[in-house]
Amino acid sequence: MSIQPGTGQQGLDVGRASRSAGPGMWGQRGAAMLLDMAAVVLFAYLGRGAHDGGRAVTDVLEVALPFLLARLLVTVLVQHGSLRLWPGGVVAWLVTWGGGLGLRAALGDGTAVPFVLVALGVIGALFLGWRAVCLLVPRARRR
Repeated sequence: MSIQPGTGQQGLDVGRASRSAGPGMWGQRGAAMLLDMAAVVLFAYLGRGAHDGGRAVTDVLEVALPFLLARLLVTVLVQHGSLRLWPGGVVAWLVTWGGGLGLRAALGDGTAVPFVLVALGVIGALFLGWRAVCLLVPRARRR
């Protein structure tokens, strides 16, 4: 529940619960987080397979874990509009990408320029792709 400042009887600043922090918002944020995390795991799975890497769970998680941790940070940062392309999708994409690469570098894992660029493109396409589908499907049904 988010707290927004309000004014009490004596003019004191007190907190009041925000209606925007209801169960619907938490459901949307959770759905966005799970779909993005599935996209990160798919990115790692496909990448490991494309480079003769193992596709065992441990091999995939080795690539995915820094990005998954960064995506958790997005859940804290993006409180509204996580299902929309902008700002939620773009923020989720760029923070997950940048944070994941930062964690990889800190852990001594590879951050070669081709990997950085492929990660930027694939994570962006996956994160923005499912959001675009969610945006377009209801519009197509209304016609």
